[in-house]
Amino acid sequence: MEAAINGENRNVAEDKETDEQLRLKKMIANHPLYGILIQSHCNCLKQVGFGEIEELDITKDAVKQLVNSKPRSHHSTSPTSSELDHFMEAYCMALNKLKEAIEEPTRETKAFINGMYIGLKDLTDDNNIQPNDQRD
Repeated sequence: MEAAINGENRNVAEDKETDEQLRLKKMIANHPLYGILIQSHCNCLKQVGFGEIEELDITKDAVKQLVNSKPRSHHSTSPTSSELDHFMEAYCMALNKLKEAIEEPTRETKAFINGMYIGLKDLTDDNNIQPNDQRD
């Protein structure tokens, strides 16, 4: 009998946890920054070559403007909604920084390759002298 009660208590605790997780997922999905979070994530994936995802212009100023422009409900769904606001904003900023960190080596590599290409082109343009012309 005691095992049945323990199992029943465990099921109630799991149901509460599942309900809390679902409520939290719903709060996140309905958050004003959720769309920007998804866009920022897609932009990071695009930088590392995961599919053809159109890059979206998400800047720190755009995130802050959106946070400040959204009206806050006085009957919040959770007492921790300001914590969620801060988390979502920080997560968006972190994804943008990650995207920039991913882009930097690519830019440096492209600049190096372009410099080498220009150098090689200059060498080949300067050396348009025919081998027979050098003996004169």
